[in-house]
Amino acid sequence: MDIFDGKKFLIYGGGISGKAAFDAVERRGGRAVIFNDVDGAFSVPSGDDYDLAVISPGIRPTHPIYTYCADRGITVIGEAELGFRLATCRIVGVTGTNGKTTVTRLIAEMTGGVACGNIGYPITEAVGQKSNLLVCELSSFQLREADIAPDVAVITNITADHIDWHGSAEEYYRCKCMIANGMTGGYLVLGENVPIAALATLRTGAQILRCATDRPVDGAYTQGGYFWFGGKRVCPIDYFRLDGRHNVSNALCAIAAAKCVGADNSQILTALSRAVAAPHRLENAGRAVGKRWIDDSKSTNVSSCLSAVEATAGRICLITGGRDKGLDFAELFGALPEKATEVIAMGECAVKIERAAATAGRRVTVVKNLAAAVEAAARSDADTVLLSPACASFDEFGNYAERGEAFKAEVARLGAEK
Repeated sequence: MDIFDGKKFLIYGGGISGKAAFDAVERRGGRAVIFNDVDGAFSVPSGDDYDLAVISPGIRPTHPIYTYCADRGITVIGEAELGFRLATCRIVGVTGTNGKTTVTRLIAEMTGGVACGNIGYPITEAVGQKSNLLVCELSSFQLREADIAPDVAVITNITADHIDWHGSAEEYYRCKCMIANGMTGGYLVLGENVPIAALATLRTGAQILRCATDRPVDGAYTQGGYFWFGGKRVCPIDYFRLDGRHNVSNALCAIAAAKCVGADNSQILTALSRAVAAPHRLENAGRAVGKRWIDDSKSTNVSSCLSAVEATAGRICLITGGRDKGLDFAELFGALPEKATEVIAMGECAVKIERAAATAGRRVTVVKNLAAAVEAAARSDADTVLLSPACASFDEFGNYAERGEAFKAEVARLGAEK
């Protein structure tokens, strides 16, 4: 008998993860019913004999479905936790403010594992594959109430993000720590930009391994032009195809996790030499009006924007803005290099960005939307135009990928008008 035989699941949210959870339950002898908001309003589920509820990670903690379940004693889990319960193989869980997708894909390539989770392939679907390892990207939304225990957990880095959704930086940090709080063994890999303050709620039985680009540590590090792990040389750094120090940090996290599950040096070297950037992450969008254009639409917070600027050569016209996530843009302008000679702010939080820039003595051109931002950037004196918004896309677009595609279309239009 399967653990879901005879149980009834309330699934709230009929997107990719909700449908995958529905299929997983039904395939294993359970019963499931999907409900969605109707015209933006809570749709009260029919019936009250549910054993468990699976709530979409995109539904805010303040949504009435949580009160509905609490009032009826219905245990709430997420699609990710459901996938962990179903898995019969080893699992590597990856979270962090930035670099999650890159690290997840690198680990999967190094180990032959299946990359899944927040990258768009639900864990409950991935568990149906014949594999010895799942490599699961996990967002703070997915981890908020998750009771999970991966064999290896990775926290790439932590900076304040999604404050509008979580309510505070402390709650965001707490959610990130949930990736390892259920572990009674195994390994927790910490990237080099994980501040101690962010780990205040970490209570784990995992062995902690650290990563560093500037000194030897007890996990993965760089020294003398090589990647190292556990005091042993792994492979030359110059085999790695992705640019930027932030990507070297990502590679260290991936190497540490891969080594923890048995990857050998040849597998790691091959993966590093084949690595390609995720779509809309420092992606070349072509040349137009004498400038190079770079699509970093995946940048939705300040730290990722700064990493993108650091990795971009020449004089930069930086396009920022979109929907505010409750972030402090003073941090952006306090650390923005002088090579970012021009800054354009678009969308809902353009004025907030402009005010933060003025406090730091920087000028910002405010525009209404992405199309206007591209037009303004085309008139700049910069060598490179970098779209790295440090904001969510939802004021104008459905997601960061849609924003990136729109950017590339605008660049292509400029080229056609030459």
